Amino acid sequence: MNEKKIFFFLAAGFLLLCGCSVSYYEKGADREVSSILKEKSKIAQKGKIISLQEDARNETIFLSLRDALIFAAKNNRAYKSAKEDVYLSALALTYQRYLYGLQRDASGTIKWNSADGEEKISGNLNLSLIKWLAQGAEITFDIGQYFTKLLTGTKQTTFQNALSLNILQPLFQGAGRLVAEENLVQSERNVVYQIRSFLRYQKSFSVNVAEKYFGIILARNNLENYWKNYQFLRDTRERIEMLSIAGRLSPLQADQAKQNEYRAYQQWIQAENNYKQQEDEFKIFLGLSPEHKIVLDRKSLDLFLEKGLTHLAVDEKSAIEYALSQRLDLMNASDYVYDAERNLAIAKSQLKSKIDFEGTVSSSTEKKSKIDLEFKQPSYSAGIDFDLPAGKISERNSYKQALINLDRKKRDFTLKRENIKLEILNSVRSLEEAYQSYIVQKNSLDLASRRVESTNLMLQAGRATTRDLLEAQESFLQAQNALSSAIVNYLVAYLNFLKNTEQLQLDDSGVWKGDIYEKITGDSF
Repeated sequence: MNEKKIFFFLAAGFLLLCGCSVSYYEKGADREVSSILKEKSKIAQKGKIISLQEDARNETIFLSLRDALIFAAKNNRAYKSAKEDVYLSALALTYQRYLYGLQRDASGTIKWNSADGEEKISGNLNLSLIKWLAQGAEITFDIGQYFTKLLTGTKQTTFQNALSLNILQPLFQGAGRLVAEENLVQSERNVVYQIRSFLRYQKSFSVNVAEKYFGIILARNNLENYWKNYQFLRDTRERIEMLSIAGRLSPLQADQAKQNEYRAYQQWIQAENNYKQQEDEFKIFLGLSPEHKIVLDRKSLDLFLEKGLTHLAVDEKSAIEYALSQRLDLMNASDYVYDAERNLAIAKSQLKSKIDFEGTVSSSTEKKSKIDLEFKQPSYSAGIDFDLPAGKISERNSYKQALINLDRKKRDFTLKRENIKLEILNSVRSLEEAYQSYIVQKNSLDLASRRVESTNLMLQAGRATTRDLLEAQESFLQAQNALSSAIVNYLVAYLNFLKNTEQLQLDDSGVWKGDIYEKITGDSF
């Protein structure tokens, strides 16, 4: 009876576990996770932040555009990572070159053993030379020495030397220079790709530096315009209030002037915050702290505002032809097609039968109490290791994937080529648009300036209202800011055009070569 009860309870328990296994595991997981979260939450709120040495922040850093380009190339965090990527690709190549060179290896073991009342020390030292040949053969030469020393009993010591030469030569699958050197060839090409990508990145980075640099100068210029606008409206309000008290203007016009003064002050505060935010972001971009003090040279913008811009005529056809022959990223896209063709040939070779020739020549000395170099008659062995082309589903799929990949790389190349053409066309259009915008804004500023002057005189003569003067001043402020923006947009558009046509060449310090820097800073205008 007891056995029946035990059996019943065991069966019931088994069925209960089977029926509740999902719920049991789910609740168990919840309990463990809750316990871990409770435990780690206390730790997460406490921690120690590493302390890295920071530069002195009290000194003011004066930066021209050239200084900013050099400083950013040395200190920008993303730029450093891009340089490290080039180094890492070359580092990977060193290993592949090592594999295809003469490999040397030395290894050994020393063991202590005690059994049946006998203690002994045994060990070996092996020296190996490995060489991969261009046709896929692997040659290995090994020389080893083995010794055993008894620590008890006779305390005998025995030595033995061994030599072996092994050759493995694929005859079909894996044979030939194409397959044998693939890893080395691809690593060599990867370094070239990485260098090209970095050179393109360098040029985009330098344009980005200039764009940020001019953006801050523009924000500073606008800040000054907003402050001058506020001062003008403040003086205007005071004058109109005096005229209103004298009965020459209505109180409504005085209120209008006061309201515009308030708005001008708010615009100035917003412009100041925008300027400081851009400046602080630029400091971090340069690898500095927002607490550092920097001063940017704004004479280039002032020079363009004073002397104006020179129109740059561009031949679209010549620009496109030059870009298609020089663009580094297009070279990469073209070489990717070659890589895909090579990988297709390799995948095709993997469909062949695997037939490898193996040959070995070996010899050894007798076990003696001292080192002996009299080797026995060498022994020879040779054989064929084969694998017939059956069940090669994986190799078949790899071949089809290589075919598809080749078509994709060809499409990627043609798409890249057409997108480059589009980039050039858009760059030319943007450059022309920026110049025409500059002309419009320059004329608009001249008109707005005359409008403020004439409206002011008409207000004093009683032939215009306060609203007329306020609207004229608002147009003048907008024209001032728009003209400065048009100049900066033109300079950035010019740099982007040079970058997109691969005409933007940099020196080792990250500054543009030739007369490009002078053109951008205004020295040649």
